Amino acid sequence: MNQAYNDPAIPHAHGQSRSGLPQNRLRSFGLTMIVMGASFMLYYLGLFGSVEGPLTPDKIGMALSTWGVTQRHVIITLLSVLIGALSWNWIFNLTSLAIGSRLTCTASGKGTTDVCGGSVKRIRRVSKRSGKTVVEYVCAHGHRQSSAHFHPLKKGAVSYTVCLACGSFVLIALFCV
Repeated sequence: MNQAYNDPAIPHAHGQSRSGLPQNRLRSFGLTMIVMGASFMLYYLGLFGSVEGPLTPDKIGMALSTWGVTQRHVIITLLSVLIGALSWNWIFNLTSLAIGSRLTCTASGKGTTDVCGGSVKRIRRVSKRSGKTVVEYVCAHGHRQSSAHFHPLKKGAVSYTVCLACGSFVLIALFCV
Protein backbone atom coordinates (compact mmCIF):
# COMPACT_ATOMS: atom_id res chain seq x y z
CA MET A 1 0.00 0.00 0.00
CA ASN A 2 0.97 3.58 -0.49
CA GLN A 3 2.53 5.08 2.67
CA ALA A 4 0.74 8.43 2.24
CA TYR A 5 -2.63 6.65 2.19
CA ASN A 6 -2.18 5.42 5.77
CA ASP A 7 -0.80 8.65 7.17
CA PRO A 8 -3.35 10.11 9.67
CA ALA A 9 -1.96 13.63 9.29
CA ILE A 10 -2.88 13.89 5.60
CA PRO A 11 -6.34 15.41 5.18
CA HIS A 12 -9.17 13.75 3.29
CA ALA A 13 -10.73 15.33 0.23
CA HIS A 14 -13.33 16.83 2.60
CA GLY A 15 -10.64 18.77 4.49
CA GLN A 16 -10.74 16.69 7.66
CA SER A 17 -7.80 14.69 8.87
CA ARG A 18 -8.11 10.96 9.40
CA SER A 19 -8.17 11.32 13.16
CA GLY A 20 -11.95 11.05 13.23
CA LEU A 21 -14.99 13.24 13.47
CA PRO A 22 -15.22 13.35 17.31
CA GLN A 23 -11.60 14.45 17.66
CA ASN A 24 -12.03 17.11 14.96
CA ARG A 25 -15.22 18.40 16.60
CA LEU A 26 -13.52 18.52 19.98
CA ARG A 27 -10.57 20.43 18.52
CA SER A 28 -12.91 22.93 16.82
CA PHE A 29 -14.91 23.35 20.01
CA GLY A 30 -11.73 23.99 22.01
CA LEU A 31 -10.55 26.64 19.55
CA THR A 32 -13.98 28.27 19.65
CA MET A 33 -13.85 28.42 23.46
CA ILE A 34 -10.36 29.98 23.37
CA VAL A 35 -11.48 32.67 20.92
CA MET A 36 -14.65 33.32 22.93
CA GLY A 37 -12.64 33.63 26.16
CA ALA A 38 -10.24 36.10 24.53
CA SER A 39 -13.18 38.11 23.19
CA PHE A 40 -14.83 38.27 26.63
CA MET A 41 -11.54 39.39 28.17
CA LEU A 42 -11.12 42.17 25.59
CA TYR A 43 -14.78 43.18 26.06
CA TYR A 44 -14.39 43.58 29.81
CA LEU A 45 -11.11 45.46 29.34
CA GLY A 46 -13.13 47.99 27.30
CA LEU A 47 -11.67 47.45 23.82
CA PHE A 48 -15.07 47.55 22.14
CA GLY A 49 -16.11 50.81 23.86
CA SER A 50 -19.23 49.67 25.70
CA VAL A 51 -17.55 48.87 29.05
CA GLU A 52 -15.26 51.29 30.89
CA GLY A 53 -11.77 49.84 31.09
CA PRO A 54 -8.10 50.47 30.31
CA LEU A 55 -8.55 49.59 26.61
CA THR A 56 -11.40 52.01 25.90
CA PRO A 57 -10.78 53.69 22.52
CA ASP A 58 -10.73 57.14 24.17
CA LYS A 59 -8.03 56.04 26.62
CA ILE A 60 -6.00 54.39 23.86
CA GLY A 61 -6.25 57.60 21.80
CA MET A 62 -5.16 59.76 24.73
CA ALA A 63 -2.20 57.47 25.46
CA LEU A 64 -1.10 57.51 21.82
CA SER A 65 -1.41 61.30 21.60
CA THR A 66 0.73 61.75 24.73
CA TRP A 67 3.41 59.66 23.00
CA GLY A 68 3.22 61.97 19.98
CA VAL A 69 1.54 59.50 17.61
CA THR A 70 -0.48 61.32 14.94
CA GLN A 71 -2.95 60.20 12.31
CA ARG A 72 -0.14 60.29 9.74
CA HIS A 73 1.91 57.84 11.84
CA VAL A 74 -1.03 55.44 12.01
CA ILE A 75 -1.63 55.64 8.25
CA ILE A 76 2.07 55.05 7.50
CA THR A 77 2.16 52.07 9.86
CA LEU A 78 -0.99 50.54 8.37
CA LEU A 79 0.27 51.12 4.82
CA SER A 80 3.57 49.44 5.73
CA VAL A 81 1.76 46.40 7.13
CA LEU A 82 -0.50 46.33 4.05
CA ILE A 83 2.49 46.41 1.68
CA GLY A 84 4.23 43.72 3.73
CA ALA A 85 1.13 41.50 3.73
CA LEU A 86 0.76 41.92 -0.04
CA SER A 87 4.36 41.26 -0.97
CA TRP A 88 5.84 38.86 1.63
CA ASN A 89 5.20 35.70 -0.39
CA TRP A 90 6.58 37.23 -3.61
CA ILE A 91 9.77 38.13 -1.79
CA PHE A 92 9.93 34.67 -0.17
CA ASN A 93 9.29 32.89 -3.48
CA LEU A 94 11.87 34.97 -5.37
CA THR A 95 14.45 34.36 -2.64
CA SER A 96 13.67 30.62 -2.60
CA LEU A 97 13.99 30.43 -6.36
CA ALA A 98 17.26 32.38 -6.32
CA ILE A 99 18.88 30.10 -3.72
CA GLY A 100 17.45 26.95 -5.32
CA SER A 101 15.14 25.70 -2.57
CA ARG A 102 11.59 24.35 -3.02
CA LEU A 103 12.64 22.58 -6.24
CA THR A 104 11.72 19.01 -7.17
CA CYS A 105 12.92 16.57 -9.83
CA THR A 106 10.99 16.41 -13.12
CA ALA A 107 12.49 13.11 -14.32
CA SER A 108 10.03 10.38 -15.24
CA GLY A 109 10.69 6.66 -15.26
CA LYS A 110 10.94 4.65 -18.46
CA GLY A 111 7.53 3.65 -19.73
CA THR A 112 5.62 5.53 -17.01
CA THR A 113 4.23 9.02 -16.65
CA ASP A 114 5.09 9.23 -12.93
CA VAL A 115 7.45 12.03 -12.01
CA CYS A 116 10.26 11.42 -9.49
CA GLY A 117 9.42 14.48 -7.35
CA GLY A 118 12.49 14.22 -5.11
CA SER A 119 14.16 17.37 -3.86
CA VAL A 120 17.02 18.56 -6.04
CA LYS A 121 20.29 20.46 -5.67
CA ARG A 122 21.32 23.07 -8.19
CA ILE A 123 24.82 22.46 -9.52
CA ARG A 124 26.66 24.86 -11.81
CA ARG A 125 29.40 23.33 -13.89
CA VAL A 126 31.36 24.09 -17.04
CA SER A 127 30.21 22.08 -20.05
CA LYS A 128 32.92 20.01 -21.74
CA ARG A 129 31.42 20.58 -25.19
CA SER A 130 30.70 24.30 -25.22
CA GLY A 131 32.93 25.53 -22.39
CA LYS A 132 30.02 27.54 -20.96
CA THR A 133 28.56 27.34 -17.47
CA VAL A 134 25.45 25.16 -17.36
CA VAL A 135 22.98 24.59 -14.56
CA GLU A 136 22.09 21.04 -13.67
CA TYR A 137 19.60 19.76 -11.10
CA VAL A 138 20.52 16.51 -9.34
CA CYS A 139 18.04 14.65 -7.12
CA ALA A 140 18.69 12.10 -4.38
CA HIS A 141 17.80 9.28 -6.80
CA GLY A 142 20.63 10.30 -9.15
CA HIS A 143 18.55 11.93 -11.88
CA ARG A 144 20.32 14.76 -13.70
CA GLN A 145 18.00 17.25 -15.39
CA SER A 146 18.42 20.66 -16.99
CA SER A 147 15.21 21.85 -15.32
CA ALA A 148 13.33 21.38 -12.07
CA HIS A 149 9.84 22.18 -10.84
CA PHE A 150 9.50 25.11 -8.42
CA HIS A 151 6.79 24.93 -5.76
CA PRO A 152 5.82 28.50 -4.82
CA LEU A 153 4.39 29.30 -1.42
CA LYS A 154 0.84 30.60 -1.72
CA LYS A 155 -0.90 33.15 0.48
CA GLY A 156 -3.37 31.88 3.00
CA ALA A 157 -6.47 33.18 4.69
CA VAL A 158 -4.51 35.05 7.36
CA SER A 159 -2.56 37.05 4.80
CA TYR A 160 -5.70 38.00 2.89
CA THR A 161 -7.44 38.95 6.14
CA VAL A 162 -4.53 41.20 7.17
CA CYS A 163 -4.58 42.81 3.69
CA LEU A 164 -8.32 43.52 3.85
CA ALA A 165 -8.18 44.81 7.42
CA CYS A 166 -5.23 47.15 6.80
CA GLY A 167 -6.70 48.36 3.52
CA SER A 168 -10.05 49.14 5.09
CA PHE A 169 -8.43 50.87 8.10
CA VAL A 170 -6.28 52.99 5.78
CA LEU A 171 -9.39 54.00 3.80
CA ILE A 172 -11.23 54.85 7.01
CA ALA A 173 -8.27 56.89 8.30
CA LEU A 174 -7.91 58.76 5.01
CA PHE A 175 -11.51 59.54 4.16
CA CYS A 176 -13.67 59.28 7.29
CA VAL A 177 -11.59 61.11 9.91
